[in-house]
Amino acid sequence: MHKVLYTLLIAGLAGCASNHDLTKGNNLLGGGYKQEERGPGLFYIYARSNHAPWTTLEAARTTWRTGAERACASADYDEFAIEENEKDTGLQTSTGVRYLLTERTGYAKCDSSTLSSGEVEKIIKTDSTIR
Repeated sequence: MHKVLYTLLIAGLAGCASNHDLTKGNNLLGGGYKQEERGPGLFYIYARSNHAPWTTLEAARTTWRTGAERACASADYDEFAIEENEKDTGLQTSTGVRYLLTERTGYAKCDSSTLSSGEVEKIIKTDSTIR
């Protein structure tokens, strides 16, 4: 019985969103975010959930939004070129179930940004050819 409760607790924690800054290194549970300023008030943000045996899209979204709010120092921003997917980590539970990371990438344009819509589109288009 204790093993079942312990497994459920660990699985529940693994599916949570993470506020870890990936520029400081990886998180033991896998989750976190990183941001890169691509222009005044325009940030490319990569976020991922913690390892989990299921897709945790909402956790990746929460982590991404946390990164955007920190980058903009505000919850006032617009989202552009959002992509969401999952990756197999190669890890598995003792029962053979594979662990996944759910990822969310895209751009946050802060309300304080001085970039025009055309400038934002140009930056995103240029970045998409590089990434």
